[in-house]
Amino acid sequence: MKKIILSLVSTVLFNLSASGNVSATTDFLQKDFKVTLDWLEKKPQSSAKDFFIIQYLEQEGISFENAKTAYEMGNGRNATLKKLFNKKFQTTAPLDLKCYRASIEQLKQEDSKCIALGLSLSEATKISKKDLKFFISKLDPYPTLKNDLEVIASNDPFNALINSDTNRFSRIFFDTGSDYRVSTLNKIMNPEFINKISKEKDFERFLRYVVHDDKLKNLQKSLISLKDDKSLAPHLLFSLGINAVNNNDISSAYNFFYNAYNRSYLKVDKDKTLFWMYLVTQNNSFLVELSKSWDSSIYTLYAKELLDVKIDNIVYNIDLKNEKTSYDIYDAFKWMDVVEDTKKNLDDAKLSKYYNLFTDETTLAHYAFVLQRYNKYQVQYFITPFRDIVKDYDIYKQVLLYSIARQESLFIPSSISFSSAQGVMQIMPFLSLDIAKRLKEDYNIYEQFIPQTNIRYGSFHLDSLMSQFDNNPLFIAYAYNGGAGYTRTQLKKGLFKEKNKYEPFLSMELISYAETREYGKKVLANYYIYNNYLNKENPISLSTIFQSLVSPSY
Repeated sequence: MKKIILSLVSTVLFNLSASGNVSATTDFLQKDFKVTLDWLEKKPQSSAKDFFIIQYLEQEGISFENAKTAYEMGNGRNATLKKLFNKKFQTTAPLDLKCYRASIEQLKQEDSKCIALGLSLSEATKISKKDLKFFISKLDPYPTLKNDLEVIASNDPFNALINSDTNRFSRIFFDTGSDYRVSTLNKIMNPEFINKISKEKDFERFLRYVVHDDKLKNLQKSLISLKDDKSLAPHLLFSLGINAVNNNDISSAYNFFYNAYNRSYLKVDKDKTLFWMYLVTQNNSFLVELSKSWDSSIYTLYAKELLDVKIDNIVYNIDLKNEKTSYDIYDAFKWMDVVEDTKKNLDDAKLSKYYNLFTDETTLAHYAFVLQRYNKYQVQYFITPFRDIVKDYDIYKQVLLYSIARQESLFIPSSISFSSAQGVMQIMPFLSLDIAKRLKEDYNIYEQFIPQTNIRYGSFHLDSLMSQFDNNPLFIAYAYNGGAGYTRTQLKKGLFKEKNKYEPFLSMELISYAETREYGKKVLANYYIYNNYLNKENPISLSTIFQSLVSPSY
């Protein structure tokens, strides 16, 4: 069976190459391709290069010197690359490792350095005060840790923290763990201390922890007293507004939203805040203003639906020259050149250049990207590329594939994310490897740049998510981005259960991970648009979609 599959893959690659779908110059799609240092040195620093550095480090027999040379070619922002390099080529000193692994009883026999290495603040909250006092007595060379432990060992750790500095508060709040936060730190804070915390660099993280954990109700209520001194960023003000809504202080919520709106720069942020100003006031003037937006978000689309305003800036079809393109759609570095070239000075002459380059269906997505930038995003392109691949799925699957692929990659086959997700469906390497095993197929990571393969793998993954989340497009989107386990955890918090005038919008804002939170809303907007384009016999309203967003029982 494997020989048959390999033969089929070779045939597909040959046929794609002959038809122009795979360029003969796409070196990593050639047989027996291996990343080398010489090859890497010729590539510009980028997330794409980081991806290929990872493939280089994954190869057997790489020396430490060569691995270090390759690693230093990275842009320094890829956590996967850093983790892989440290795992394969760096070693922890034996003494440090011994201290990290030591039990509390073993640490009692060690010196101050080993105690400082091995005793975490989380562990310190779980040991007796007698043991804490012993460790404190040994930690004179490490005053920061010593003072932190003294707070934890005190009779009233919360007040000891409030009377300490904000750096210590942040350190203990974040490093002691969720149980300690709930049992010991979840108390009403005075406004003066809350305002002090709001000036610290960790405030955004603090806000994220508190607003999205209903076990921290006292801290949530404390946040409502925060005074806006015009130093708070608009996204923080918006989060404070959501927190106030969640705690039934609608007047404070409106003030936070109002200030967030006036301080926001991005259209998407202004629209989101405008919608919430409408929700908490039911003032239709906010809805009218929102309906004038050119962006296609759930908020603007819903405003237009409620006011019966026609959507007039969405384009589904683009005229191409219908000539065979010379552009290599699989070369991530060439795509990066296009992205950089179109960032500014995108005039008629440059648009004409790309019209003459992106000339056939394989480059439809590339030309749509250029057109959207040329039109400063005020025209929204909801194209349907790869119809020959997608059309054989049922209509729901088609809509879901297009909704997710548009958000993931804008349908660009050579897309590589900072986290090394690949292709049209942006599938992580660990996931594509797992899918290959489940399908009993030989695995070549570079074939994920081929739309036929990548979309098929994405469809396979969606089958699992569809069954787990009752075909609910929003929950499937959360799971596609943040993982099925994470999504179930969020739904178990009680989100999407209640029915009131702020739902399902409040639950959407209480998804804890910002990327997943915004991703879900964007995919849902895509879903609405693509369904009503591809499924004209069964159009659906956003009102109906919102009513269906009810969490399954877990």
